[in-house]
Amino acid sequence: MPADYPFGAFQDLYFEAWRHGLKGLATYRPNETFVAVLSVTPQETPSDSPETEPELDPLRIAIDHRPRGELPAIIEKVEYLTQAGKKSLYLAVSFIEVTGRIGGKDVTIERPIEFFIPTGQRDESQQSITATMRSLLLAARGGLAARTLQNMRKVSWDRGQVRLGDIERLDGHRSPRWHDSEVAALAYAIQQILFRRGFLDAEGNQVQSRALARHRVEAAPQIAKAQPRTETEDDVATVDPHGLAQMHGMKCPTCGANAVIRKDGCDFCTACGEIGACG
Repeated sequence: MPADYPFGAFQDLYFEAWRHGLKGLATYRPNETFVAVLSVTPQETPSDSPETEPELDPLRIAIDHRPRGELPAIIEKVEYLTQAGKKSLYLAVSFIEVTGRIGGKDVTIERPIEFFIPTGQRDESQQSITATMRSLLLAARGGLAARTLQNMRKVSWDRGQVRLGDIERLDGHRSPRWHDSEVAALAYAIQQILFRRGFLDAEGNQVQSRALARHRVEAAPQIAKAQPRTETEDDVATVDPHGLAQMHGMKCPTCGANAVIRKDGCDFCTACGEIGACG
């Protein structure tokens, strides 16, 4: 009510409320001490404030379809060892430039958009891998490539472990790296391609957009000259495929082999020699 509202009129409000059947009534008369309960702040009109463009992280932009024309791609021959023997296939990863807006500035990065393995392979496991690659393709177009690859690394099967790549210990010794399935091994191979391209870090985690944009500018002249390291025939041949089924132990957190046993009171990996907890 206004501060100068007459008392008689103010008293009539309660009788008016009673006559209308109200069960309660609250009134408020502002003064210099309590000021007012409600106040209206004039809102700024669109013309009073400059328009700001929304943030659009290029890593999160969904890609509906493959653009026409040729795309930069990396093609690698991947060789790995399974219980059934050595296998090899070609793996292709295509990239596309995506532009977003962060902090009021345009940011352009390079993102993987296609993962391709030649078709026409009749082996059951190869067909499942091809289906997995297509699912990875859809995830990558939605901005979930890094997370999907990490999940693929956890896929296991009942055919024994798969050897692909190696690890280097602090003393310089290199040991084979083991994976729980073919899908997990190929996910690791793709992670290594994206790591060398600068899209992922060494642990397979997503590199942020700002860093990707800087890397794209700085590494552009070297990308065409880069020669990826592939596992040689000699590397694969040094392991006896019949020995893969002989590993019965806990999983090694370093090389991934199921070869951790208790030795002299400590966890010891018979595959890479890593020593774990003792007690």
